Amino acid sequence: MVNRRGALYQILAVVVVAAALWFGLGGNRPTLLIGVIGPLTGSASPYGLAHRNGVRMALDQINAAGGVLGQQLEAVFADDANDKVIAAEEARSMIYSRGVLAILGSITSDNTMNIQRICEKAEVPMLTAVSTNPFITRVNFRYSFRCLSDDDIQAGALARYTIDTLRLRRVAILHDNNKYGSQGARTYQAVAQRLGQSIVTSEGFDSGDTNFQAPLARIRQLAPDGLLIWGLARESALAARQAREMGIPATIFGGDGMAPTNFLDLAGPAAEGVVLTYPFNPLRGGDKTRAFLEAYRQRFTTEADSFAAHAYDATMLLAEAIKLAGPDPRRVRDALASFGAYEGVTGRGGFDPTGNETRPVELARVKDGRFQPLPVGGAQ
Repeated sequence: MVNRRGALYQILAVVVVAAALWFGLGGNRPTLLIGVIGPLTGSASPYGLAHRNGVRMALDQINAAGGVLGQQLEAVFADDANDKVIAAEEARSMIYSRGVLAILGSITSDNTMNIQRICEKAEVPMLTAVSTNPFITRVNFRYSFRCLSDDDIQAGALARYTIDTLRLRRVAILHDNNKYGSQGARTYQAVAQRLGQSIVTSEGFDSGDTNFQAPLARIRQLAPDGLLIWGLARESALAARQAREMGIPATIFGGDGMAPTNFLDLAGPAAEGVVLTYPFNPLRGGDKTRAFLEAYRQRFTTEADSFAAHAYDATMLLAEAIKLAGPDPRRVRDALASFGAYEGVTGRGGFDPTGNETRPVELARVKDGRFQPLPVGGAQ
């Protein structure tokens, strides 16, 4: 009798432990997981850290309001160190070991395009809030989405502004050789030449470079009136500084790689007058945007940038898709595809049939050390 009772107690103990593990210690219910991949270390980390902060803000609000389908929504964060091999490995681990319902990431287009191949094969949706290479949504991958204006839209806006408003006629290009920089430069050149602007040269550099004097010397000899720098914030800032130090007077402009505030810090006075694409204009938002900005400021003691705001919106979109579809990645993909229009802290957006963002992009100019949005329509 004693042995039977002891065996019964052992069985009950196993059941209790198993239940605790399943529902979570403290009586919490199981969580729903999404994966978030981006550079949290290295030169691209300002983007990845802002991206992570935006996700955390969204998750805090989602879970404080009761979660999704009665469960907490959590993120598995991974640092890809801006390495496309690591990004792919992290995506595999998240999908096949952790069972995430979707992946949000990455930052640079090289990494995102590696992740999307894995997601496509696994039939798990991938949403990028930062990567702008147009081909991410042109490769007929059903599981890829983007909630940020791509390089075609950004380059087109820049070209029209530099031609119609700034009246720049001869432009030199200095670009990163990665997918973000090279595709952005090619896209700008094609649009600009079609509109009648002359591209006098296109010079490349490698991610991580700090000395741009050789390509800038060649550019200086050509005396352009405009200098397009298409790269990430650190390299773009250093190139702008060195251009001014070498006496190049050309108007400097670029893509949203310049949008993090560390571009202003690194470029210093050389940033003054720079024109850039500005996917998140906080002055255009309504109550939702103002509430987000204030909550972000209180939580992180800094201002939210484009990358934090788009990551916040992306997380909210994933939460809504999971709520509609349930914990099935294939159905989550279908729910995302149905979002032809949505209202986020970044404004009104939506996905086209390829999964690409449909909203137009705005521009900003650096004035008195700050990004100042330019009026829509091209007025200075």
